[in-house]
Amino acid sequence: MRWFFPSLPYQVKLAVSNTEFNHAQPLIRLVSALVPRDVLFTATGMTTIYWVAMAAGLLALIGLGTRYALLVYGLCYGFFVSHAYSYGDVHHREVLYLFFILALAFSPAGQRLSVDALIRRLRARRAGRPEAAPTQSDLAMWPLKFLHVLLAMTYFSTGITKLLAGGLQWMNGYTLQFAIFRNAISRAAYAPLGLWMAQQHTLCIIVSIATILFETFYFVSIFLPRWAPLFFASGVLFHLMLWLTSGHPFFEHMLLNATLFICYDPVRFDAMWQRVASLLRFQSATPSMPRAT
Repeated sequence: MRWFFPSLPYQVKLAVSNTEFNHAQPLIRLVSALVPRDVLFTATGMTTIYWVAMAAGLLALIGLGTRYALLVYGLCYGFFVSHAYSYGDVHHREVLYLFFILALAFSPAGQRLSVDALIRRLRARRAGRPEAAPTQSDLAMWPLKFLHVLLAMTYFSTGITKLLAGGLQWMNGYTLQFAIFRNAISRAAYAPLGLWMAQQHTLCIIVSIATILFETFYFVSIFLPRWAPLFFASGVLFHLMLWLTSGHPFFEHMLLNATLFICYDPVRFDAMWQRVASLLRFQSATPSMPRAT
């Protein structure tokens, strides 16, 4: 939660150092119309909202007042992201994470594995009646389905943009070499493999083609759910590679793809996990052959 959340010192610096917004985002315009800037956009105001968000995030994590906590945490997260982007520098990596958190607030989150569920079961037991909450719900999967569609739209947009801007030449290897080299120079501490990969022309051709294929055809996983885990795992590896070679910190996308990989088809994931566990147990139980003397 703290890993993805915007930095409080950075938010305070922006609020205190600027007297007006250069490019106010819709949420900031709404908040500014309700609360004066000199009241909310101060060190005290930003710090208060930050700790409200942390408290809500902690409650959501343990499942106490889960849906309300998710809503508060999501709105606070959206507030800080919108505030950071209200001074001219706008990116997109936080948006999908924000939408997913808000979607969870309107789902049956916290109905099973949570403090809320534990309290509900204890109350039902004391009253001598069965638990009223259902054990399954068709609505439980809709945030994951929603996230899947959002990721597909995002990747398709970036893939098509590359093709429209550069055509097939985007995959000539030189384009990626230049992009990696430029980022590796400016973000050397965050891209340990960048300078090496920028010198591998053939590898950059292969990675360029793989990138276009992954981004433009990610949406296929919506219509072929059996193959969807392959796309989710590829998404995690894709962003990991971006981070190691170019320093792009799309950690939210790594988390979202990993979440889909684990939760999108829990029955199949559990079966796969059981197969891996049994294989590991078999390997550890296999006696080693005696060494020849």
